[in-house]
Amino acid sequence: MKKNTIIIGLIAVLGIVAIFLISRNSNSSIKRELRDFAVEDTASIDRIFMVRKDNQQVTLTRTGDHWMVNDNFKVRNDAIDNLLKTLNRLRVKSPVSTSMLDNAVRMLATRNTKVEVYHKKKLLKIIYVGGPTQDQMGTFMMLEGSSVPFVIHIPGFVGYLSSRFFVEEVGWRSTAIFDYNFNDIKSVSLENFVDPKSSFTLVTGGNNQFAISSPSGAGLSGPLDTVAVRYYISKFEKVNLEFFKDSLEQKTRDSLLAAKPYAKLSVEDRTGNVKKLTAWRRPAFGKLDPDGNPLIWDDERLWALIDGKQWVVIQYFVFNPLFVGMNYFAVPAN
Repeated sequence: MKKNTIIIGLIAVLGIVAIFLISRNSNSSIKRELRDFAVEDTASIDRIFMVRKDNQQVTLTRTGDHWMVNDNFKVRNDAIDNLLKTLNRLRVKSPVSTSMLDNAVRMLATRNTKVEVYHKKKLLKIIYVGGPTQDQMGTFMMLEGSSVPFVIHIPGFVGYLSSRFFVEEVGWRSTAIFDYNFNDIKSVSLENFVDPKSSFTLVTGGNNQFAISSPSGAGLSGPLDTVAVRYYISKFEKVNLEFFKDSLEQKTRDSLLAAKPYAKLSVEDRTGNVKKLTAWRRPAFGKLDPDGNPLIWDDERLWALIDGKQWVVIQYFVFNPLFVGMNYFAVPAN
């Protein structure tokens, strides 16, 4: 009897030990997966490749002090900053419950965005990003090589994260047209087709040295106002388009190119690179003036062509401060 009691006790102890070891190994595995979603050092990331199940994909590459999308266009700073912060702050909110497991696995298998993160061509991490949870407060994600999906969130953020991992190129492209530091600008030229006499070329020589000339040979109405010049040049720090117009019909493009522009603006930096923008008036498309009369031309927006290749829409609100006349730079008469 005593012998049987000892054997039973030994079996119980061995059972407890076995359960502990299995539990410890399981927890160790899960803990590793829990902490492996986030990228601690996002400054080391130099390439991110994302592809959806429908094979739509995008590649973001760090080039010097900026990022490029598909090696063609600069990336929006706010978008890449948001993505990098997201990768850094990913945390497990909870394991996927048993009742949700089949749906989560099915979702991740059929509609997901595969996110590959690299440093110097070395693959750091692959994350499969699924859709939101039913309460929209978390996102299903799973790591490459794992069979365990989790509900992922960012502590303190309310909502889901899948929308941050988008693959549409146009959404990543920077909307900046002119983005210069004051001292980087060598010259600015404006050709005004509505009032040609107001056209000018402004040259900056450094040390508060400026020169202005007009293609018509007209002179300033007064002495050059260097304060006005400096204020004008400073406006080229952040000048953005409203939206891209890649879908602009060829017929409309040909019509615009054959028509007289509204204005042409060129900025040359101190390395000799020139950025050009040509703007045309845009039909009102049925808009009315404050008195209810139909407008001929849109009073808010213009068509524009950047460097002869990119069609966009710009706003008068943004560009009117740049479309000034030559006498803007003259000291006002007393």
